[in-house]
Amino acid sequence: MARKKWAAAAAPKFNRQKKKLGRDVQATVDKEVQAILKNPLSGEPKKGPLRGVRVRKFTVGTQLYLLAYELDGRGRQAVMLAVGVHENFYRDLADYR
Repeated sequence: MARKKWAAAAAPKFNRQKKKLGRDVQATVDKEVQAILKNPLSGEPKKGPLRGVRVRKFTVGTQLYLLAYELDGRGRQAVMLAVGVHENFYRDLADYR
């Protein structure tokens, strides 16, 4: 039996944040999500209050963006939590969780 592929799910916060980004950034976010589904462990694991969260970093032009997600191994889902620039990203993510 073939293994079930990873699926993407999105938290409401992720959808709101993505909607506010420019089209070019949104397209790059979509590519990053696909890369996460191909290799769910590609993001950097976080510690402390963000334990269980992984963050994938990418740039568009000269701007660094972060994409936070959690893995649900049972359902084989990658839940996208947040996307945005580095400023206050981790603080806001910890508050959201």
